[in-house]
Amino acid sequence: MKKAYTLLLFVLMLSAAANAQTTWVTKNLDEKISVKFPAEPLKETRNGIDVYTLRQADSMAYSSNVIDYKVAVHLDSAALAPMKDDQRFADQMRAGVASKKNNYTFGDIVIGKWKTYTSYSFSGVENATKATLYMQMILIGSKMYSLSCRVPANLVAPNKELFLGSAELIKK
Repeated sequence: MKKAYTLLLFVLMLSAAANAQTTWVTKNLDEKISVKFPAEPLKETRNGIDVYTLRQADSMAYSSNVIDYKVAVHLDSAALAPMKDDQRFADQMRAGVASKKNNYTFGDIVIGKWKTYTSYSFSGVENATKATLYMQMILIGSKMYSLSCRVPANLVAPNKELFLGSAELIKK
């Protein structure tokens, strides 16, 4: 009987270790939003925008950044308010991403809500490799918070949803 208890304890400990989530790394994109990455991302500054990127050995890639529309295109929160829930505005945002990623075919953009803020989600398939790029964007005031996850073709990616859903408001 003692062997059975020992074996049961060993199996329970082994399964707990196998199911344990690795410690995710939290990055504050600014003073309002944080995002969690499965490991430490690389921080780069491109055109004055801080971009956090993590590329993993299995070719999964995670990226997040903030674009302030007030600085980039001179649209403040008052100017964005009447158009943020308009499908034409969302389609223009998707077209802007597509113009920078012309090797992808993007699907429709969906307008939703994240907490009380407007959010946008869409995905695209890379034409040659068939990798899928998933994007989640959240508009708060004049700032657009963007999270993207690139998943290689035929790869099961359970961390994709965890990453795309990891944005949190920073409590002050």
